[in-house]
Amino acid sequence: MAIDSLSKYRNAVDGQMNKLPVGENDELKERMPVRRGNGWRLDPLIILEEEDFNVRGAFAVDYWNRPDVVAYIRGFAKSYKEGKPVPPITVEVRDGEIYVRDGAHRLRGMRLALKEGADLELVDVVEHQGDEVEQAKLVLTANDGRHLTRLERAVQYGKFIGWGWSMNKIASEFNRTHEHVRSTLTLLNLPFELKQMIAEEICSASFALKVYDEHGTKALEIIKGAASQKTEEQEEEDKALALQLDSVVNGLSEGLGNDRQGSNEEPGSKPDAPTEPPEATTPPPRKPRVTGKDLPKTGVKISRKTVQFVHKSFESLQKSIDSISRENDYFVMKLNADEVELLKQMKSQLAASGASVDPQQPVKDPSQTDLVEQLDGQQQAATSAQ
Repeated sequence: MAIDSLSKYRNAVDGQMNKLPVGENDELKERMPVRRGNGWRLDPLIILEEEDFNVRGAFAVDYWNRPDVVAYIRGFAKSYKEGKPVPPITVEVRDGEIYVRDGAHRLRGMRLALKEGADLELVDVVEHQGDEVEQAKLVLTANDGRHLTRLERAVQYGKFIGWGWSMNKIASEFNRTHEHVRSTLTLLNLPFELKQMIAEEICSASFALKVYDEHGTKALEIIKGAASQKTEEQEEEDKALALQLDSVVNGLSEGLGNDRQGSNEEPGSKPDAPTEPPEATTPPPRKPRVTGKDLPKTGVKISRKTVQFVHKSFESLQKSIDSISRENDYFVMKLNADEVELLKQMKSQLAASGASVDPQQPVKDPSQTDLVEQLDGQQQAATSAQ
């Protein structure tokens, strides 16, 4: 008989005790695995985490050892040790094994509390049943208080797409807009390393998408370069801070030494214990956080509409460009009233787009390359004709 519920699990282990390692020294102790009263209670040491089920820390290098995550888990451990109420975790029984389905942080908090000597034998749990679709829904609707990031949500949405769900169906199921689901799923198309940078909070998901939309796969190189530059700047700041701290500590040490030398102690009296100056501490390395202001400044991006207008205008000026004549050190271009008006419109259109007329700040947007090359070619042809 397949053991796929807590009732069947209890019947299978009825009267049994588990010998499991508990405490800092992993001493083996007999522990009851399961009990049924007003609800189900389980030994947290028999609850497992299923690999790849939890989207927590998707693409992160070492999510569970991040300082903020460790502190969050320790908060749960403290609550368990002090007997404070904590919401029950949700579990599923499959093939005789019990897996956490909601509450992985709480489960790790339980284990940490046990490791540190807490009297914690059985904890309240809620049983969840259903197929993998129902379990995936649970991840999006009942997390343990630490909200899913946009990238983690994207991974979960991707599961539903794989099961044949449409974006509209996902949006309707989880009370989201179609645009939210679409833009969130777009994160899965980013380069793997860029998704890692989002997961490590080096940049935000929305910022990464913006840079990727503008630069394609070069976005990874751009953001990595900015992160490297920011890391160097932070390291310099930290070195300067450490030097200042050392200077303060050294000053305190010298001051304490002078105080001892200048004191008038009576013969035979016991000198006071020397007071040690505070130790200099090096601040932990900071993680760079890249935003738009950290990216290298580039030329103004001219809209496609403006580019098309300028392109069409130069086509209208083709005859006048071809008829350029040279008079001494100057080139003369004869224009009629309509052509002068057209040039004024071009100037106005470019000014409205925010384009710079400073030759030291050339436009570098790739979408304008064809236009620039064409204008250069027209100028060269006109000069060669003279």
